[in-house]
Amino acid sequence: MENKKFCKFCGKEIEKESIVCPHCGRQLKEIKNQGEKTEDVKAKEVEKPKFYAQEWFMWLMLVFFAPIGIFLMWKFNNKMQKKSKIILTVVFAILFIFILATGSSESDNDTTNNNNSYETNKKVTVEVIDFSTMTTAEIDSWCSEKKVNCEITEEYSDTVEKGKFVSQSVEGSKTIYEGEKITIIFSLGKEPTVGQKNALKKAESYSKTMHMSKSGIYKQLTSEYGEGFTAEEAQYAIDNIVVDWNANALEKAKSYQTTMNMSKSRIYEQLTSEYGEGFTAEEAQYAIDHLDD
Repeated sequence: MENKKFCKFCGKEIEKESIVCPHCGRQLKEIKNQGEKTEDVKAKEVEKPKFYAQEWFMWLMLVFFAPIGIFLMWKFNNKMQKKSKIILTVVFAILFIFILATGSSESDNDTTNNNNSYETNKKVTVEVIDFSTMTTAEIDSWCSEKKVNCEITEEYSDTVEKGKFVSQSVEGSKTIYEGEKITIIFSLGKEPTVGQKNALKKAESYSKTMHMSKSGIYKQLTSEYGEGFTAEEAQYAIDNIVVDWNANALEKAKSYQTTMNMSKSRIYEQLTSEYGEGFTAEEAQYAIDHLDD
């Protein structure tokens, strides 16, 4: 019986080394080998790693999406040394952050450019006119109506008379947008000399601290016992000082009333006297009329 076996298909006794059953004709060894081959294939398929655990996929992810690549490297790549993994993690993490930052910046720029383009398309255009024959009040009115930011300034000019138009930053007939700026320059006349500038400063000081009249300041500026300016320098100061002479006369009148207890008639005389304050009759009368306000 040692050299005998039974056919697994028909159950009859046959030789142990038989390849084909002589009774049923089935091929015993071929079927057996095929079965073994199938089992081997299944074993190999089980042993083969998934695609995401393979090294090529790890590198692909490191290049195109570093966070996943870094995860796969630490999870599945046991062959790589820890030091190498740390270095690759730092490098690809920095690269990934840089790409994200660059992309975000470009996106913001695109959004800003689109917004700017949209805002520009929304703006209303304005055709600038020639301001050379207009007063500052007329220019202000035009700029307000057209919603243009106008800045009116003054500069010294050797060729243009004081108070006259000098230039505008945007020429007439040019087109701008609402809200844009135009600078309009008017003349201050010829630039004063050092003496004229100093005389003007002195005149402003006398007006502010002592409330003097126009004639009183002129006398003080030209007096040999006063400031000693030339007539030309003193006249420049008088012509260019910005003062409310009525207000000065009123302050002087109040001073006489409170410190010297003078009557209104005597105050009026003192204000208008050429030996007193030197105010005009109109300025003195304004002071008297408002003394009790």
